[in-house]
Amino acid sequence: MTLEEKGKETKSAILNSALECFSRKGYESTQVEEICENAGVTKGAFYYHFATKQDILLMLLNLWMEKIGGILNEARAESGDFMSMVINLPAKIKPAFVDDLNQITIFLELYIRGISDPSLKAVVSRSYHDYLDFFSDIVQQGINAGYIREVNPRTTARLLFSLTVGLLIQGLIDPEGEDWEIFAVDTLKLIFK
Repeated sequence: MTLEEKGKETKSAILNSALECFSRKGYESTQVEEICENAGVTKGAFYYHFATKQDILLMLLNLWMEKIGGILNEARAESGDFMSMVINLPAKIKPAFVDDLNQITIFLELYIRGISDPSLKAVVSRSYHDYLDFFSDIVQQGINAGYIREVNPRTTARLLFSLTVGLLIQGLIDPEGEDWEIFAVDTLKLIFK
């Protein structure tokens, strides 16, 4: 194994360990020492790859958002028309939410922390605005195609963001409750013609 491969393996082990520790104990209660012990690495290795614990949190968010972004772009590329993309979107994205339940809790915790932590506010704001940009574009496509009445695309994107966060929280609180995919499709049908 090359030095570069070993470095990537170590960084991945730290990220996986941090995800596990954050999920189990929460971000604030997790210490760097615990992440290192769980990953089987030294603190020196940790600080070689990450300047702070917060850097790991941000990288985990970025990796998850890249994954979600890839799924959203794939859904857009695979759909023959606007409405099929919108209606099929919850089914396409569901595995990322089900498989990455730990990252969802971290994602929500990061958003909440970003409200009061100036060092996180810019990152959270960028993530939020990326989401709004994506859905504003989808809404504008729907308006252009005649599936959505003339509305402000940004306002509708904010509504979709609120729906998504609400569904995430409901899924965490009541995982055996209503099927969120069916609920999401029904809600989208209320928004779109």
